[in-house]
Amino acid sequence: MRAWVLRDYMDIVLDADLPMPNGTGVLIRVLATGICGSDLSVFKGTPVMRNRWRPPLILGHEVVGVVEEGPAALLGQRVAIHPAIPCGECKLCLSGRDYLCPRRVQLGFHFPGGLAEYIRVPVNQVYPIAQDIPVWKGALVEPLAVCLHAWGKVSTPRTNQALVVGGGGIGGLLTWVLARSGVRVTLVEMNPSRAEFLRSLGIVAQVLDTLSELPYGEYPLVLDTVGNADTFGHCQRACTPGGQVVVLGLGDFEAPFMLQETILGERSVHGSYLFTRQEFSHAIELLQELPDTFVSLWPVERTDEAIRSLLAGKISEPKLIVTW
Repeated sequence: MRAWVLRDYMDIVLDADLPMPNGTGVLIRVLATGICGSDLSVFKGTPVMRNRWRPPLILGHEVVGVVEEGPAALLGQRVAIHPAIPCGECKLCLSGRDYLCPRRVQLGFHFPGGLAEYIRVPVNQVYPIAQDIPVWKGALVEPLAVCLHAWGKVSTPRTNQALVVGGGGIGGLLTWVLARSGVRVTLVEMNPSRAEFLRSLGIVAQVLDTLSELPYGEYPLVLDTVGNADTFGHCQRACTPGGQVVVLGLGDFEAPFMLQETILGERSVHGSYLFTRQEFSHAIELLQELPDTFVSLWPVERTDEAIRSLLAGKISEPKLIVTW
């Protein structure tokens, strides 16, 4: 079996002689895998990711494939993979919030992910997708579910104006989710080609190329997909009194918190990371609506080049997917 193995930070190689995954569960032949911002951070070896994950790793948690071993009803079926496997026994799992399970394990981090030709996962982690859509769209289910979960954090009545910081995979999809719901989105994206690309899709009302341009107290909803000390500070200041800040990015360990202004202005701050199983299923339902031009498709043989091009800011599309 072939797989891209992260041997060390900034060092990924295609190994053509790995054993097939064995054990219990469903055997999936991978068809396409999305490259997530978390994958890029692990590849680079950022301090946050060095604290959590260490090579060797086979990355890839945004996966679509076809079932080759498993229940008869699933054989040959295209499926999206829910990458987070909860323990099923803790209080959070038993209360229906398995996405918060502290003992969960995740595809591409705790065990080999979708930058391999084959993976094996529990049968309840596979979700059939339609046969009449481009198969690579199945690799967008996981990040789209992340965005639906973040949007679901917002209390009603929902706003018609929002600020999104970061126009990468999550920021771009989040902007699409918001625009689809009738929200006027201002986007902060420092890559000019990506900003222009998102503007061309008609989902962005305004694009800013620097955080310093953000007006104080302007936005009732602010979503930070970067999550470092600088972006979080600006997001807090940009949020209107009574507004909400949702943080999805994992850029830094810590960031200054504007405690006085949060209390006096009755602002709310939410963390958002995974998603419910209902949100994952809803993401599948939305695949038909997603623009086909939203991603940059690369053959899996060029994965190393694709990752480095993405890190260098050479990819205009917000999402990159490698296809097997």
